[in-house]
Amino acid sequence: MASLSTYFRQVFPPSPQWSVDEISDLSGKVFIVTGGNSGVGKETCKQLLLKNAKVYLATRSESKAQAALEELEKETGKKALFHKLDLGDLDATKKSAKEFLEKETKLNVLIANAGVMVPPVDQLTAQKFDLQFGTNVLGHFLLIRLLYPLLVSTTTSEDPSRIVWVASAAQYLFKPPIKYEWITDTEVRGKQNPWSLYEQSKFATVQLTYALQMELGDKDEVAFFTLDPGNIKTDLTRHSRSLLFRVFRPLILFPVELGALTQLYAATESSALQYKGGYLRPWARVGEPHEGTKDEAEQKKLWDYCHEALKLWLA
Repeated sequence: MASLSTYFRQVFPPSPQWSVDEISDLSGKVFIVTGGNSGVGKETCKQLLLKNAKVYLATRSESKAQAALEELEKETGKKALFHKLDLGDLDATKKSAKEFLEKETKLNVLIANAGVMVPPVDQLTAQKFDLQFGTNVLGHFLLIRLLYPLLVSTTTSEDPSRIVWVASAAQYLFKPPIKYEWITDTEVRGKQNPWSLYEQSKFATVQLTYALQMELGDKDEVAFFTLDPGNIKTDLTRHSRSLLFRVFRPLILFPVELGALTQLYAATESSALQYKGGYLRPWARVGEPHEGTKDEAEQKKLWDYCHEALKLWLA
């Protein structure tokens, strides 16, 4: 009940107290933004470019990326760089990480922003995982693990590298623990509502961010953040067939400029480092996730599951 009440409080957050005008010059810094070709990801790329960052727009479709790159250059006068990434295919994700490591010697911030939301339940990844869990969780987790050594080599005590993993207020609606039989192509998964699968994927995102901090963060080499960007007006909701959602959509969705605030704050603001390893809520405020995400035994269980599921690609 507490998680449900928190969810509804976050649907209509108070006015922001932090703005993109507070972002310092980012010259010399390298960023990856997954899903940077549209919506919140594109707005994030825009603001980073305006502050002189080197930005890799990582997405699957080169044609959609090129259109976004042209628009971003018109808006900012700066060029972002396309980096091919298909989070729904673990082979392609590993190849993407390898190619990035071959062309860059530093990475200051990885913003794991891409995601899919309530596609038809029969849709699976290339390796036959649930599309939402496979893309939102396993694909990003593999990318994070493969690029982690570069983040560590880039970090400094004055300016630690950062991983910003975008979750959702939907994680408050999930009833833990993780249902592992929902992750692969099982009969029980096929009977689930796509919203339940989405909620699980975002709950797992928060839980894995805590696991990353617990397993890797003890040396303070990299700062981890997970966050709810808010209910934002993007094409992420294109698969939703809920009549109630369509009716109330104009009332509960906010512009992408607001949606990018929290991840930009986590990725760039020095004062955000006091919240590293934590959860941020709209708009750039510290918050508390679903209490179930903090269960350390369940964090470890999910950590172990992901490493076992990804062992062929982590080798």
